[in-house]
Amino acid sequence: MLNPPAGEARVNEMAEATRASDDGGLLAQVLAELERIAETRLVWKDGLFHPGGPHRRLKGEQYPISIGDDECRAFGRLIRALRPEHCFIIGNAFGLSSVYIAHVMRQHGGKSVVTLDDQSEGNGQRCAKVAQALSEALALQDILTNKKGRSPENTREAAGGRSYDLIFIDGMHRHPQVTLDFEGVESIAGERTIFVFHDGWIRGIPEAVEAAKSKGVECLWLPTSCEMIVGTRSPELFSRLQQIFPNGEIEHRHPNYLVGYMKFLQTYWSIRLERMGE
Repeated sequence: MLNPPAGEARVNEMAEATRASDDGGLLAQVLAELERIAETRLVWKDGLFHPGGPHRRLKGEQYPISIGDDECRAFGRLIRALRPEHCFIIGNAFGLSSVYIAHVMRQHGGKSVVTLDDQSEGNGQRCAKVAQALSEALALQDILTNKKGRSPENTREAAGGRSYDLIFIDGMHRHPQVTLDFEGVESIAGERTIFVFHDGWIRGIPEAVEAAKSKGVECLWLPTSCEMIVGTRSPELFSRLQQIFPNGEIEHRHPNYLVGYMKFLQTYWSIRLERMGE
């Protein structure tokens, strides 16, 4: 039986739930350190497609743009409930999501977080330095390791021969790259691995989600600011995911790509104008 379509009240409920589940202020700690290390600017302050956000970029940079605060909190809910020990992340930007994930995982029995990023988006070297400084500021070096490399070419090497409980795919948003990213992490995933995709409105992500479904991964769409999708091959864990995210949808029609492209253009020029005054 399919879940009912998302309504405004339902996505607002989701936003409130994630806002109220910050796990003792861990996100506030990460954001405070980020602002101390590198001044940021807010993007999509009230969410992009759904209530949530804000998202961030480094002052003076057009891209990359971070995941939203509400999406960090969604990760927090997932980690507290399922307590993954090992997490692998494709795409690290300036480290907001990876540092928050590592921060929460350390509080709940996590052992390692590995990121893989080729530093090609925006000012990649600056972003990598900020990401590492943020990790060190919160003393996460014992759990978080940032690696430079390309997916899927360097995925297995970066993974170090380990299987991962949580895999976050948030690298280059382009088809078929996202599908290649998913295929590349299959060798480091188990039957109980949780997969997370971000930016369900951008071409490449829905196609990768369909590829995952074709290989036995049950997926749940979440009404976060930029649309997250979580999935697993384990029926028991999928049931847990539905409990953790009661507003998720098993079937969801993603926004028309033209709508996404217009959002992209609007954001691009908005940031360009902002940067003129920075």
